[in-house]
This record gives sequence, structure tokens and C-alpha cells, in this order.
Amino acid sequence: MADEALEGGCQCGAVRYRVGAAAREIYHCHCAMCRKLHGALFATWAVVPRGGVAVVRGEAALATFESSPGVRRRFCGSCGCPLFCEIDSDPDLDWYAPGTLDGGAHPGHAADREQHIFVGSKVQWQDIPDGLKRYEAYPPAYGGSEESEGAQ
Repeated sequence: MADEALEGGCQCGAVRYRVGAAAREIYHCHCAMCRKLHGALFATWAVVPRGGVAVVRGEAALATFESSPGVRRRFCGSCGCPLFCEIDSDPDLDWYAPGTLDGGAHPGHAADREQHIFVGSKVQWQDIPDGLKRYEAYPPAYGGSEESEGAQ
């Protein structure tokens, strides 16, 4: 990650944010909830220490949906763009959608900290050919089991 903070925002520009820390982890989540909420085969989340993400414009434009107890998805109330996730069990971390960074900026993580999670829930017709670590559900950091064997 460059010495400068990264910036991003929603599609319509109502919400803008700044990231001042490199991502500790990148999760490509294949659970049904993330697929539905993002309208995609998986949702990508970057995880940084609490305070590493700051909304710099449009806080009032953010809407919140509690997708499960203790998990709140935050998105632009105007264009619907998913931006952040707040997880009560992760009080020391901020989660954001790195696909919303300006210009496709790199979130600054080490390549070995990127992984697929909930591959046991992925759509059957999707192939994951990238060679990243994969977990059937939660990764070990969240109480899950070790890496999946050939979870295609």
C-alpha cells in the first residue's frame, strides 16, 4: 500500500471513505447471504484494524441492514452500493468492500492473506481456479476448520 491513504466510495458519489491501513486479510466470501446482498458470485471484503476506515462524506446517506444477529451491512441509501460490514464479534476490525476503492486501488495486503471462505456454499457451476486458500465455511481465525482440499 502506498504511503497515502486510499479513497473510495459508492457509485453515485454520496458516500466517500478513506482507508489508512493495509488490509490484514482479504476474504472472497461465497456464502448465499453475501451473494444475494452483492448480486455477484461472491463478495470481497478487506479487513483493517478498527479506525482504519473513515467515512469522509455522506455518513447520513449510509443505510444499515442487520443481515444476522450482530452483523450489520452498511450501504449507500441512494444507489444501494455495499460498502462496509460491522461485526460485533470483531470489535477491533473494520470491514470494507475493496471493489469500491477508486481506480481499482490495491488494498495493500500480502498475497498469502487472501482467501476464499464459505466455498461449501458457492454456486455449483462456479470454478475457483486461482490457487488461493479455501475454507468450506469460516477460516481458522474465526473458529473454522483447516483449509479445504480441492474445494472446486
